[in-house]
Amino acid sequence: MSVFTICVIVFYVVNVLMTISVLFLERKETRVALPWIFAFFAIPVIPWLLYFMIGKGPRFNRRNWAKHKNISDKNVRQQFDLGYLVHYKSTMDEVDQMIALNENNGFPCTSFNDIEIFTDAKDMYERQLEDFKNAKHSINVLYYLFKKDDAGKRFLNVMTEKAKEGVEVILVFDDSANPHTTYRFLKKFIKAGGIVQPFFPSRFTLINHNFAYRNHRKIVVIDGKIGYVGGMNIGVDYLGQDKKIKPWRDTHLRIVGEAVSMLQIRFFQDYCGAKLRGKVKRNFEDIFNNSDKYFPYPVKKNVLPIQIVSSGPDLNQGEIKQAYLKMVGIAKKSLYLQTPYFIPDRSFIDALIVSKKAGVDVKLMIPGVPDKKIVYHVTLSYLEDILKAGIEVYLYPGFIHAKMIVADDFISTIGTANLDERSFSLNFEVNAFMYDVDAGKKCSEIFKEDMKKSRLLTYEEYMKRSLKDKLAENIFRLLSPLM
Repeated sequence: MSVFTICVIVFYVVNVLMTISVLFLERKETRVALPWIFAFFAIPVIPWLLYFMIGKGPRFNRRNWAKHKNISDKNVRQQFDLGYLVHYKSTMDEVDQMIALNENNGFPCTSFNDIEIFTDAKDMYERQLEDFKNAKHSINVLYYLFKKDDAGKRFLNVMTEKAKEGVEVILVFDDSANPHTTYRFLKKFIKAGGIVQPFFPSRFTLINHNFAYRNHRKIVVIDGKIGYVGGMNIGVDYLGQDKKIKPWRDTHLRIVGEAVSMLQIRFFQDYCGAKLRGKVKRNFEDIFNNSDKYFPYPVKKNVLPIQIVSSGPDLNQGEIKQAYLKMVGIAKKSLYLQTPYFIPDRSFIDALIVSKKAGVDVKLMIPGVPDKKIVYHVTLSYLEDILKAGIEVYLYPGFIHAKMIVADDFISTIGTANLDERSFSLNFEVNAFMYDVDAGKKCSEIFKEDMKKSRLLTYEEYMKRSLKDKLAENIFRLLSPLM
């Protein structure tokens, strides 16, 4: 038997074993399993290595995460019992169902909140830095991207000065997404007393078993009183300074009120669970023993119900996707959606089509200028059915990174979760869901202003795409569950 024949047999046997593992032992969904199996048989060796690096699922201490969740759930119950937080109950059946869904997934609805919505990163950065400068006790910062550029340096300088003043400043960022955010860049901040914790750091430079599982959340909490959540990261491209991708449009939320406690809890769960080995500098139990510092009595002026909903491998139930689907299902008049990437599963596409056929005005907005060409090809491949159903699709003249949905000018959500499988199944995400006429109308106005600048993509125009583009879309679509 020749060496070549032996290699072919070994290759075949290993592929069969890998296929059995993917399909039966790990119980992956078919849409996720098939691209891996295709890769196993199409390309020798490399897919095996990639699968063991990023395909086998996240590796972290689930027991610790569950313990932290139990402690924080107990703390939330105490805050409601003591009157720090007030449950909101709607008089509208559909809204009540939406709230019940999120509460049954573990996310209480807070009542008293004030919000400020930003659609320009420059304005958001200035407001957030002003809040940093006024901080008295603590600044907790979690960004998916905290770039080593002029924007990152400016934020880090202010955070360093506050650390020197004795304010506790904690910075968490996704390790895989920030290869240039190095110790050298952070050195002065750390020496000033700042705390840095990369999320899911890799023991080895080239191998990260959690590479596919990104902390895509953006959470900032100042003194336990002011919170930020939305689509903006820290980097000059968010200011529109990337010549290839401009203009850049995003949406972010500033919250003052009861919902800030929910953001604070989410931040500390991520901070304390970020380190795969050993312990972080702040013990999770001690955080709740300092409730006056981290969870002060909230201002209660304005009734604006907000639920902070998160999802990810730590929860593994698709909580934000469920909430999105519920919004689509209860919309009666209008449904506006903005997302940079549109790569949903069949259930979400069908939900949009059903909503449209039921008489709802459904509009989707995606970028006209992509940041990732391959992902954009996949996004375009998912438009045929919804265009055919009569759903209006708008191409923003630039890159729109906003993740916003508004139903009937009343229920609205702003956060970090895109309308794609990565956000639904792989990433750690967080969204604010709001139940308020003023907030809903404001979100609708933002969408309509963007719509004035955008171009309507018709079904006829879409079907005239070149054979080359259609072929690229179909090829890359095969890998969409992995994107």
